Amino acid sequence: MITIRRPIVVSSGERVRLTVDIDVDGETRNVWFEVAAEYRDYLCHERADAFVIGLLYWSMLHHHDIVCEAPIGEDLIFQIRTYLIPALANNSAALHPTVITAEIDSGTLPNAGAVGTGVSCGVDSFHAISAQANSPYPSMRLTHLALNNVGSHGGGSEGRRNYEKHRQHVQAFCKEYGFKLVLSDSNIADVFEQNMLVTHTYTSAFAIYALQKFWRRYFYASSGFGLESFSLTNSQHFSSARYELILLPTFSTPSLQIYSEGPNLRRLDKIRAVAQYEPAFRYLNVCGRFPSCNKCRKCKRTLLELYAIGQLDNFSACFDLAHFRKHLDWYMIRFLSKYWQHDTFYVNMYPLLKDKISLKVWLLAFLRCGPHAMFKNIKNKRKLRGKPRVPATC
Repeated sequence: MITIRRPIVVSSGERVRLTVDIDVDGETRNVWFEVAAEYRDYLCHERADAFVIGLLYWSMLHHHDIVCEAPIGEDLIFQIRTYLIPALANNSAALHPTVITAEIDSGTLPNAGAVGTGVSCGVDSFHAISAQANSPYPSMRLTHLALNNVGSHGGGSEGRRNYEKHRQHVQAFCKEYGFKLVLSDSNIADVFEQNMLVTHTYTSAFAIYALQKFWRRYFYASSGFGLESFSLTNSQHFSSARYELILLPTFSTPSLQIYSEGPNLRRLDKIRAVAQYEPAFRYLNVCGRFPSCNKCRKCKRTLLELYAIGQLDNFSACFDLAHFRKHLDWYMIRFLSKYWQHDTFYVNMYPLLKDKISLKVWLLAFLRCGPHAMFKNIKNKRKLRGKPRVPATC
């Protein structure tokens, strides 16, 4: 059983925290969310909404029900109970159909009317910023950008160092191009460890809802999983981006709309748009290392995408292009490995790169990566074939 106590707001100099004690089978854990003191009045201590969202998937995976001392907004709890929990539990035997017990708040909270999106300075982030900063819809234009430290930077002291480097990079971008930045910090990922690939949408929505009296509209940068990739089956193995088309509407209410930005665009479509966005030429960063490492899966993929569309030279300030060109065969071998594993991003790249792959690379890729790709495909098929929960019938 999880019991979420009443959230309170605690000030400390120039920072302010929304904090709550959470009991898990008799063990008390404290979770906090911190922002600059100027945002104190926008922290939502009246409701348990943010903490229910942040712990929802964890509670289902660890087979816990939730009791809240503070109320939950009526629209939010209705949608979570009626649509989201049954959809997830019925499609995965690993997930418990968590029961949430709380009073219902049918009132309307005050709202500052801010319009925001996250600013990681990655491809999805820059696409959202470039698309929404000058939106033809006046009420949809960005007023603020947000950098939320809710798990993507890792845990412990290393995660703290990663966040500080990221923060400096983002602040430099926002200062140069005149964007207002909301910086937040939280310990939720340390106190309730989760696989960020699986739960990033939940923890990001936790940060949004902690400031739900500030945000009126929020654009969550889609990771490129559109309708063709939608799936709820055994979601514990896959990115929550696969089902954001149901997840984000569930977390949206009449007073706070969370939109999936660019859900119908392929990754290459976004790359093409970002390649025309001048601020990205110096600030694009996809791996969270500063400077970019050139070797992680995100760097490899982005370098290959820029190479495929002929826009690599614009990003010489973001990547070591000399290293990429010197080791092009190595990158192409990794490309073929991912392509053989039916990775959507690489499948979409293939028509643009197939004529640039030498016979030597084909042979090396087959010898080095062919067996691995075959076994990976078998493993993924087994994950998808895992038996989902069968709902009871009358």
